[in-house]
Amino acid sequence: MPASHPGGEAMFDLLLGGTVALALAVYLVTALLRPERF
Repeated sequence: MPASHPGGEAMFDLLLGGTVALALAVYLVTALLRPERF
């Protein structure tokens, strides 16, 4: 992703970090609610 404007890469990192954090949170909640699957 080319950083054509200031803050572009920071926004991408924030979006990527948020996506990873959200996926991890969903995984943890699912593991807590359904422990028999893990």
